[in-house]
Amino acid sequence: MTFFRVLGTELTKLRRSKVTWVTLAACTLMVAFGAFFMWMMMHPDAARSLGLLGQKASFAFAGQATDWKSYLTFIVEMGGFGGLVFCSVIVAYVFGREYVEGTAKNMLALPVPRSLFVAVKLLVSAAWWAVLTGWIIVVAWIAGSMLQMPAYSAQLLRTAATRLAVLAALSFSCSTIVAWISVETRGYFAPLGFAIFAMVLATVFGHTGWGPWVPWSIVGLYSGATAPESALEWGSYAVIAATFLVGSGLTIRHEVFADNTQ
Repeated sequence: MTFFRVLGTELTKLRRSKVTWVTLAACTLMVAFGAFFMWMMMHPDAARSLGLLGQKASFAFAGQATDWKSYLTFIVEMGGFGGLVFCSVIVAYVFGREYVEGTAKNMLALPVPRSLFVAVKLLVSAAWWAVLTGWIIVVAWIAGSMLQMPAYSAQLLRTAATRLAVLAALSFSCSTIVAWISVETRGYFAPLGFAIFAMVLATVFGHTGWGPWVPWSIVGLYSGATAPESALEWGSYAVIAATFLVGSGLTIRHEVFADNTQ
């Protein structure tokens, strides 16, 4: 019963928060940007007449395929690094808000195992991120249908959906470090700053031989944004699993031994 009460409380907090709607809007805009990019590729003359395309951009678009496969590939690539940011925002908010709003001392004083709070907060963060991932897939399908691009197949959509789901799991596994930084620094800014720094690391190491062994670079590699997925090895997924366990363990350790006056 205690678990469900804590879970219900966390879900109520998230439902009443404006952050949930902000992340939903941000994911929608991300897909809209991908669809708009494809529209420009399909209608370069119209985009140029509206001042949306310059000569260099027109040259870059030359020879690019404008079909469902290219579109969904682009969405998956954006879902890689974009997912790292969105997931980090959710986790930083869920864990950091207790300290920013001054409710951490009340939470830690309750006759409930502190590790349970961490587990429920991770579960709620994962659930919301899963909802956002599903929303991205749905909006991508709607936007692609509106563009009336050729070569659509249900298999292409299923493949893209599967890859986005895997990317969501990889991003969430990396975000446990963000949870730990949130409780350690008692706020939002440090974990969000770390998330941006992690993206820089992912970009830098993603183009080197170290990429398959850096958690955040692994997300970029799997999405295809920095290199082909074939660059990944089984050890890369072990690194992701280790990152999840280390981040979760550090977060639990902090909360278990934290002074309830903080």
